[in-house]
Amino acid sequence: MKIAVAGHICLDIIPEWNRGGIESIIPGQLLEMDGITFSTGGAVANTGLALTKLGIDTTLVGKIGDDALGSIILDVLQEVKEDITGNMIISQGETSSYTIVLNPPDTDRIFLHFPGPNQTFKADDITYADLEGIDIFHFGYPPILKQFYESSELVRMMKRVREMGIITSLDMSLPDPESPAGKLDWQEYLKNVLPYVDLFLPSIDELLYMLDTGVQDFMNKDGSLNIALLAEIGNKLLEWGARVVAIKLGDQGLYLRTGNLTNSVGGKEDNPLLKLADPEKWSNRQILSPCFSTKVVGTTGAGDTTIAGFLGKFLEGVTPEEVVTVATAVGAFSVEAVDATGGIKPLSEVNQRLEKGWNRLPVKIKDEAWRYDGESGLWIRE
Repeated sequence: MKIAVAGHICLDIIPEWNRGGIESIIPGQLLEMDGITFSTGGAVANTGLALTKLGIDTTLVGKIGDDALGSIILDVLQEVKEDITGNMIISQGETSSYTIVLNPPDTDRIFLHFPGPNQTFKADDITYADLEGIDIFHFGYPPILKQFYESSELVRMMKRVREMGIITSLDMSLPDPESPAGKLDWQEYLKNVLPYVDLFLPSIDELLYMLDTGVQDFMNKDGSLNIALLAEIGNKLLEWGARVVAIKLGDQGLYLRTGNLTNSVGGKEDNPLLKLADPEKWSNRQILSPCFSTKVVGTTGAGDTTIAGFLGKFLEGVTPEEVVTVATAVGAFSVEAVDATGGIKPLSEVNQRLEKGWNRLPVKIKDEAWRYDGESGLWIRE
């Protein structure tokens, strides 16, 4: 079983501060650093490397330049697994995407970002013959991939992949309100693309922005989860064509909403999802998986790694209860390290920690139709 992760990728260049705060940055003066750290960022690196560390056979499909920065990106990725970069797209003459992260003590981080080949990445850059044998194709961050939000590139790509019998998966990112992506009609955009998406895995913040619900928060004033709002959003996304919706809720966990999988398309021949999802167990489900209790060191990439846990467990053809549990568990492993994937362990270790008993953070749901299952730690809509 194999997963391809495609979309946004960049190189994070992080100078290591040894003294002084933001006030020490003075034009015309030299500021000595302790060293420098290179790491990869974006959906391709975060979700793809997390899947690899879980033990899932994974290939990465991102676009970089044929420059020194691109070579560093490949080196960082290959440190995790040597053959993971075989499907990376090398663009001649382009400068790879990078982010310089200035992180002086006691100051919010400052990001200097260059989008590079992420701006020119398009559907035809992918060699689709190389996707033969892939079980799940996951694509991340179209709102910061110019070709994929300005035109029908995402629809063309997802349609073509799905026609190959591959399960399609999609994650979003929060658009910059002042950018062209921020002014896009995202409701119309999602209506066009979701018919070709089997697994839709956005965050609640992204959805509140894109759907323009008029609500800024998904929590009620009494601290309970606005489960009615989540159900309303989930139902709308299903109506627009998505088959399985999993919404990341930050420290409130992961909300799952599924439709009737047997009616969504047809039989197994033209519905790749049914190769792994038992329709009797996956159809018309609503489940809330609270986060696991852990010491939070960093939250960078927690959503991407939660997706990795979801996809990796989904490959096993198990129940939705098992999938959302492992997804939130992998997210908890992630936040135990500063970077996105440093805390990720093999799936066997994730399962062992779950089997030993792992407390979850409390979530309040005030709806009699929902019940809390003490054994699994899940909230389930009856």
